[in-house]
Amino acid sequence: MYIKCFILLANMKIIQSFFLFLLFSIVYGCSNGTDVSSLCFEKEYYEQPLLRATDITIRGGNRDYTVTVEETDILSIDVDLSSSIGMGSLKVTPKKKGETKVKVKDNITNEIVELKIKIIDSYLAYAIKESNHPALSNGTVVYLINNESKDCYFFRYSDSKNELSQNPIAKGTYDFSVKLENGFGNSSPTYAIPYLTLNYASDEQGNFSDATVPPTPHKLRFELYDGVTSANAVLNLISKFLDIDWKELVEKALTRSEHTIVPTLKTTIDNTDYTIIGILNTYPEIPENILE
Repeated sequence: MYIKCFILLANMKIIQSFFLFLLFSIVYGCSNGTDVSSLCFEKEYYEQPLLRATDITIRGGNRDYTVTVEETDILSIDVDLSSSIGMGSLKVTPKKKGETKVKVKDNITNEIVELKIKIIDSYLAYAIKESNHPALSNGTVVYLINNESKDCYFFRYSDSKNELSQNPIAKGTYDFSVKLENGFGNSSPTYAIPYLTLNYASDEQGNFSDATVPPTPHKLRFELYDGVTSANAVLNLISKFLDIDWKELVEKALTRSEHTIVPTLKTTIDNTDYTIIGILNTYPEIPENILE
């Protein structure tokens, strides 16, 4: 009994020592043992989307820096010392796609760290939380890329680690469209319903299949009026980061013959039971020799 207790206490001390060591490593990982902190970052290579300014945390340093960007036409950087996290941060403002070197100098220790920052296409991530779709299941993340070919990538979270896989399970393309739908009744409004079409190789049930199979379109209808979708936020994000012009899509839907709204007009005459229903339009054409 005493031996078991001794072993248990010894194991607890080992676990406590491990966590103390881990905490010490996190807090003092960039320290050189003095009041002066060595300049360091989490990593040496960063990717930043084109349409979004982001911050890179300075993990160690002395809050007095000089930053030199090699190619200033790709990005600009401002030093921000207002954050309580780390020893300041670099605020990266993208200008165009490309990769450049950035040198950060600590003016107290004269240390220099060279970073590589790549500005990539903007994108939106559709992280699926609940689904009964065979391919777009729980834990799937669809990345919609703002590029000319409108690429999309499909990733999944690892069930055991709850980490996003570093390799996509499939690649495809996407497109947005709008379909006009009439409500119920002659006086009901017409609704513009957005659709997201995902084109990827799939079987008949919609499961991902071999990439050699020609892609199949899968149209996802936006359910805007069920109380679940954050309609304004979603549409604004798509417009901002994917350059989708919803007004233009609605106008295209209006001009397509398959979505033409029949301009039905119902009229009545007061104090009678007369009802007249007709189509108001520019046709049929009036017979010739009638108008002067």
